[in-house]
Amino acid sequence: MSFSSDIKERLCRAERECPSCAAAELAGMLRFAGIVAEDKIKFTTENESVFGRLGENLKESFGIEIGCEKSAKYRFMTENTDEIENITEGLAGSVRLSCCRAAYVRGAFLGAGSVSNPEKSYHLEFDTKNKKEAEFLRAVLEKEGFSSKLTYRKGYDVVYVKECDTIAGILGFMGAGKGALELFTIQIEKEVRNSINRRVNCDTANADKSARASSKHIYAIKKLKNSGQWVKLPEVLREIAELRLEYPEDSLKELGEKTNPPIGKSGVNHRLNRILTIAETL
Repeated sequence: MSFSSDIKERLCRAERECPSCAAAELAGMLRFAGIVAEDKIKFTTENESVFGRLGENLKESFGIEIGCEKSAKYRFMTENTDEIENITEGLAGSVRLSCCRAAYVRGAFLGAGSVSNPEKSYHLEFDTKNKKEAEFLRAVLEKEGFSSKLTYRKGYDVVYVKECDTIAGILGFMGAGKGALELFTIQIEKEVRNSINRRVNCDTANADKSARASSKHIYAIKKLKNSGQWVKLPEVLREIAELRLEYPEDSLKELGEKTNPPIGKSGVNHRLNRILTIAETL
C-alpha cells in the first residue's frame, strides 16, 4: 500500500467531532471528486474505504443509504429531486467551525488528494475541478494557519504544499496524526543521513587533498635525494622530509608532533613548502 493510500485508510477511520462534520466532509468529497448538479449528484472512486466513508456521511447527514456494488469502480448517483435538494442545501455553509473545516479538508483529500512518500519527496496536493473550489480550499487552509500554492495541470487547478512541516500539520489537522508523526520521523532520519553523508564527503575530500599534497612532498623529497642538494638542506628540512617519507598518510599536525622539538601545523607546512620550492629549481 502506498503512503497516500495508507493515509486515506486512516482518514476513513477519523472521528467526527460534531454533528455537522459529516456534512462538511461530504461537501469536500463531492465538490472535489463528484458532480453536484441540479438534476443529479454523482461520486465515483476506486477506493472501497472511501466509498464506505461516503455512505456513512450520507446516512448520518441525510438518512440516505447506499449499496456497495462494484464493477470497475464504486459509484453513487442520485437523480431524486428531493435528495438532490436536501444534499445541496445541507452542504452549504457546512465549514463554520474548525472541526468542520478539518472534516471538509479531509473529504477533499479523500476525494481528490494525494501525498508523496516522504522517503522520496515532500508533496501534498488536491486536484480540483475549478479555480473557485481551489481558492476556497486555500482559504480554509489559510484560516487554520496552513499556507499552500496553486497551479494548473492537465485540466485541473491543483492546490499543493511542499514544506514538510506544513504537510505534517495538515495531515494532523485532517485526523491522520500517526501519519504526521511518521512524516516527522522520516524527516529526522533523512536529515541525519544527509548530515552523515556531508561529513563523509567532507572527510573524503580532505583525505584526497592530503593525499595529493603528500604525493607532491614525497616526489620533491626523492628528487632532492637523487641530487646533490640533499646534503645541503638544513637539518630541520631533512628531518621533516624523512618524517614525510616514513609517515606518508600523517596529517601536518601529526608530523609536527614527531619532530624534535615538536612544532605546529603551520611550521610543518612552511618547511615542506620550502622543500617544494628548492625541488622546483632542479
